[in-house]
Amino acid sequence: MNTKTSFNKVDLLLVAPKNQNSASLRQSLTDLDFRDIRTGSTIQDIENSLETRPPDLLITDADLTDGDACALISDIRNHRIGLNPFMSIIVTTWRPSESLVHRVVESGADDLLVQPASRGQLRSRIDALTFNRKPFIITARYIGPDRRNLSRSEKLAGTAINVPNLLLAKASGDKDAGELQRAVDATVTSVNKDKISRNAVHIGSLVKQILAAYNKKSIDGHLIDLLGNLIMTTQDATRRLTGTPFATASKLCDALVQVAKRMEQSFRTPANKDLRLLPQLAMSIHLALKDVNSNTQTAEDISEVINWVTKGVGARAVGE
Repeated sequence: MNTKTSFNKVDLLLVAPKNQNSASLRQSLTDLDFRDIRTGSTIQDIENSLETRPPDLLITDADLTDGDACALISDIRNHRIGLNPFMSIIVTTWRPSESLVHRVVESGADDLLVQPASRGQLRSRIDALTFNRKPFIITARYIGPDRRNLSRSEKLAGTAINVPNLLLAKASGDKDAGELQRAVDATVTSVNKDKISRNAVHIGSLVKQILAAYNKKSIDGHLIDLLGNLIMTTQDATRRLTGTPFATASKLCDALVQVAKRMEQSFRTPANKDLRLLPQLAMSIHLALKDVNSNTQTAEDISEVINWVTKGVGARAVGE
């Protein structure tokens, strides 16, 4: 550990099921100079902490009884819960498996630590997070450390950024809490713009795949997955548009979600009007959000796009 740093001011949340003996892990953390250690045993404990006093470092077992820890981590990374989507997160497990490793990696967690772990192993992982934290990569489907086995196309499409490292800042003691949160908020705004733009592109790609499947009469489970992905991506775009100059484009996103949900419910025989609306709405969203990162698109420009698509057949989806 760097002699100029100390973990005694780091806010750490340690979560493990009640039936699991985590005393050894807590003792190792105490030996590493952690003093502000809160404990919990459930997903609800994590959620409560995120809403009231977000930790600088979260160490949680993968197998909590009241929910999916990996799903919660994904929610943190996507800023659906908590104030800091970039907090350091280590997942622990006593039952490692290929499936679990995949889910932890996809969630955006920083590390997976197999128990029982020695104090040296724990120190090595925490030191790496503190002094050599990996940049985050942002794609349409993932936010987290650049450690996934991404395809070449995904890596090229993704944006790598250095995110605020509260673990290092607290250990170094060189910034106050207000300055740290301002750094987090500024990075959240930047990431949000990037995700909006990527969501718009991903929406277009999904719509192309959906229409191609119908043209080829490939009416199967993959088509259902595509429609579900389209709904989830479009809803995420809507959430991220709130409070931005592009918020009016959420009307287009809402209309697309309505169409996609109708198609999901009757995916074998979708209405012809929905098959026509799907690409129109996707193109309209692309036009409305194409310049979100440069902020050159104005609210008036977006309104023009919305007015254009809501005339004719588009009005049926928006008005329904």
